[in-house]
Amino acid sequence: MSKHATKPEGKAEGLSFWHCFKKAKLYSRDVPGILPYLYILPFTLAYPVLDFTLRYTYRSVGIVGVTYLPAALFTIGWTLVFAGLVFALPGIPQWFLRCVPLVTFVTICVTHSGFMSMFGKFFAFSVLSFGGTGSFFEADYIHIDWRVVLGATITVLLMMTAGRLLTVIPPKPVKKSVAAGLAAFLVGVGLVSYTDHHYFPTVDTVIWANDSEDAAAAVYQNFSDRTNTLMVCGLYQYSIRDLWLTLFPPGAMSQEERAQVEQYVSEYEAAKKDNAYTGRYAGKNLILVQLEAIDTWMLDPDYMPRLSALKERSIVFANHFTPAYITAGTFNTEFMTNTSLLPATGGIPTSVYVQDKFPYSMANLFTRAGYTARTFHNSDGSVYDRGVIHPNLGYESYNGGDVLQMPDIHLDRYLMNGFEAMTQGDPFYSFVITYSGHGPYSDDNSIYVANQTMAQKAAKIREGSSVYAIAGAMETDRFVGELVDALEEKGLLQDTVLAFYADHYNYYMMDDALNMKIKEVENLNLLTHTDFFIWSAEQQEQTVVEKVTASVDVLPTLANLFGLDTTGAFFAGHDGLGEEGGYVFFDDGSAFDGAYYNSAAGPTPYTNQAAALISLSNRVLGGNYYKDLPLLQGGTQGGSP
Repeated sequence: MSKHATKPEGKAEGLSFWHCFKKAKLYSRDVPGILPYLYILPFTLAYPVLDFTLRYTYRSVGIVGVTYLPAALFTIGWTLVFAGLVFALPGIPQWFLRCVPLVTFVTICVTHSGFMSMFGKFFAFSVLSFGGTGSFFEADYIHIDWRVVLGATITVLLMMTAGRLLTVIPPKPVKKSVAAGLAAFLVGVGLVSYTDHHYFPTVDTVIWANDSEDAAAAVYQNFSDRTNTLMVCGLYQYSIRDLWLTLFPPGAMSQEERAQVEQYVSEYEAAKKDNAYTGRYAGKNLILVQLEAIDTWMLDPDYMPRLSALKERSIVFANHFTPAYITAGTFNTEFMTNTSLLPATGGIPTSVYVQDKFPYSMANLFTRAGYTARTFHNSDGSVYDRGVIHPNLGYESYNGGDVLQMPDIHLDRYLMNGFEAMTQGDPFYSFVITYSGHGPYSDDNSIYVANQTMAQKAAKIREGSSVYAIAGAMETDRFVGELVDALEEKGLLQDTVLAFYADHYNYYMMDDALNMKIKEVENLNLLTHTDFFIWSAEQQEQTVVEKVTASVDVLPTLANLFGLDTTGAFFAGHDGLGEEGGYVFFDDGSAFDGAYYNSAAGPTPYTNQAAALISLSNRVLGGNYYKDLPLLQGGTQGGSP
């Protein structure tokens, strides 16, 4: 006896269908017609509602709008796939496919909105590789757009409505419904496949044409610009493809890909020329300092007098930018400056950082020139796996706060515990990563406590969290001052070059509107304008370089200044003191070369050039390009030579 046979059916009691629906009471087990199958309508509608809501909410962020046809076709296709399976299957399998995928996509959709509020880009499964490494964001910082909340709510209500309809009249799968469901499934698969092949055909050569369709195709194929990729192909195709590429990334490079990289390297070498700065610092020591969250407005003589004084006698790159391609902002810039490659985006496992060969990394270039190479940072080696990644990049050792025996890892002053190791070798190269600008900010933060009085007294900006940021800047400046004094005392200052750059703008303020107001810029991309300058004792006055530079340009610039041999290297950047380069492209496809080109307004002069460079750089990284190349003279291909 069925569970429904113990009580009268609603229809037998003379109740209407909708009355039974309201009370979740069984209407009839043997109702003819379409009523038993009404559940499929709200269920089917739920999928496009969710996708449309997300793309409509962020319709202004990408190169295509919410009406872009391929995105709609992908969504319709995946809707038919899920609806068809639900329509064809019975019982528990039907329940699973009706509830689990849709709830998962609702969660992903809301996550996308949260990521947008924090990082200005959509979520990707690859970012989970950085979970727990360098993260600081608290729940209070996450803002979910109300439109996404509304769309997600409607989607859940539609799913619940489908479930209620199934409760009122639970149909048994029959041949016709199974056949109809399988037909819908096959049509959906066909539509997804057709859209993929027709609108985004796989090409064997790099795309250089400047039209919007090529731009969309490049974004889709590269899968590196996740904001534009989602807008181009919709929530479901993006999510499923993202997961697939994360689990099964492309492997070894094809011959065609290798030929493209070699052609790029050949053309790069042909265009590269010596200049007045080539070899200027050859043989000198180098301390390269990555400044955690030290924004342009923070490098003020009243906040950072020692660093400001150095900048006044430096080669200053006035139009330097630190674009973020992954959400791990510090590591994003750290990797680019050390390799002149772009960091791993969708479809590249983060294991490449510890397994690939990097013969042209900063550390390997200096080591082959006879330098010692070491890194120093407040955090231990587990953060971003630096304890493994840095040696793989060619550094002799990674010296974290535990090794340096820092009594408080938040305070940069204690980096001086590693001074003897920093200056060991003749010549030496040391890479130092500061910390004290890091968030989150609070009254009980030891960085603020240590510098509170000075910060409160000196602060010219008191809005938001600016005073906390100033306190962090003061702590970092203390380390810089003590480092310079110690170099001078040891007689090393005249032969040591100091190079400084910020890892990113100060997003720990958690108020980009205030940041843009302070920096007098109009969008998030231009907000990534940060400092990069190079000091030496022989530089008696400031030299300002107006050419646009970016994080990937740091390595080629220093390599030229120190006369390092980079022949055969794949660099995404150029010498900031040379004629090549002079532009930065951002993760949404926009670009800046002195003028700003917004990708939302259509293709830019750099749209497809950037897409090609991203594609090639990602294959160099994902395909371990240097693995099978002959060993370089004077060292090994990766790790410590």
